[in-house]
Amino acid sequence: MKPAQILMVIMIVLGAVTGSTLATVGYLNRRQSGTINRNPLVLFKGESGRQNSSFEQPIALQKNQKNSEFTQFRQRFLESVKRRDGNFIRAISTPKTQWSRSGTIDIETYKIDDSKSNFWQAMEKAVGAGCTIERNANVAEKDADSDVWVCPDMALNPISNAAGQAQVGILGENVNVRSQPNTRSDIVVVLSKEMVQFDTDTFTNLPLRQQESINDIEGWTPVILNDGKRGWVQNRFVYYETRDYRVSFVRSRGQWRLRYFLRGAGN
Repeated sequence: MKPAQILMVIMIVLGAVTGSTLATVGYLNRRQSGTINRNPLVLFKGESGRQNSSFEQPIALQKNQKNSEFTQFRQRFLESVKRRDGNFIRAISTPKTQWSRSGTIDIETYKIDDSKSNFWQAMEKAVGAGCTIERNANVAEKDADSDVWVCPDMALNPISNAAGQAQVGILGENVNVRSQPNTRSDIVVVLSKEMVQFDTDTFTNLPLRQQESINDIEGWTPVILNDGKRGWVQNRFVYYETRDYRVSFVRSRGQWRLRYFLRGAGN
């Protein structure tokens, strides 16, 4: 092969390599542009909920909730959510139901007729984690003999020495913190309604696909415990105020109604 031909081949190869490299870098930049966000928990939207045998055990109802009228309604509500029953949601909604603090979002914004809408995961997570009575709620049309309920129960004290790290709440009682992101790994500790730190370092070093599952109800959240130990909690038991929703119900004229569906820090 002549020198000129050899030089041409080399230039073609270098051009192909350079083009491939630039394409790869561009792809990663598009995919990872959010991973440098200080709040990676709000980065990725979860996909549709799917049944998974690797789930931890569901959160048990508090003793004072057993056999109550609200508990029966809550069970029917969760069944409708699992069916992705948009008509049920519409039936318990009223013109006064709040879908955002600003009033700029309505029920149609959440695309509840789409079974893959993120609405369903958010609702299942909030109500499935257990509810509590909202003592100081001022609701004009509430039945006199009924309480106002809010889900999930998140009366937790923030960590004073979190050093700027994002904090997440552990929902419910007796939640397993695992050594690895699966239910087969060792239990590091069992927590009940406690604030822990989000493990940003571990998250940053995860494969991209695992990072993308950080908001999926079936995914796992890396955490740092108050004693410095690290572990993983299944996402259905983790509440992050900036990302997750709170739901409130009130009985009015004998019927349970959806009072609000609001992101914890506003939406």
